[in-house]
Amino acid sequence: MDNINTLIKHLESFGKLSKDDKKLIVNSIHSIDIKKGETFIKTGEIAHKIGFIISGVFRYFFYDMNGNEITSLFLKENQFVTNIVSFNELTPSSGTISSETSCTVVMIDRDSWDILSNKIPNWNIIFSNISNKALLEKTNFQRKIINQNALDSYLYFLETHPSIIQRVPLTHIASFLGVTKFSLSRIRNKIMAEKI
Repeated sequence: MDNINTLIKHLESFGKLSKDDKKLIVNSIHSIDIKKGETFIKTGEIAHKIGFIISGVFRYFFYDMNGNEITSLFLKENQFVTNIVSFNELTPSSGTISSETSCTVVMIDRDSWDILSNKIPNWNIIFSNISNKALLEKTNFQRKIINQNALDSYLYFLETHPSIIQRVPLTHIASFLGVTKFSLSRIRNKIMAEKI
């Protein structure tokens, strides 16, 4: 119940919910635990669920032409995990989402989503606001690092994602930043040497 209340509080920061709305939410969703390394959505599948992350980190990735994993996004506490295009348009997911850590997630399946969307007047407005905020954050991050060197990109990642850095493999962070693991190791060693 505490996990669902955390979700409700988060939703209320984006729009108004009545007591009846909150009761409907409580009765329509549930909390689950996901083990580290589990796949949440696979490439090619249609997303039929949305999760609100209570604890843990997920990674959205796809494969390039050479079969290399490219990390596109990390998702952490107080964020929603799904492929929103796949969920909204009922199209196959263009990438895979997997858990980088053990996670606790409040799940909203498609049937529950449809009920909540139809019965809660502000539901779609709330999620539009949430989606807009997430898109703006991702766009601003990408815009900031696009013309930076690898060191500055990593430092900006440290600044904007401090809770993720210790919980995901270095390889995935390197992929996210568009550098090799070797380059990122050199950057981290240089930073550590400068602190001494």
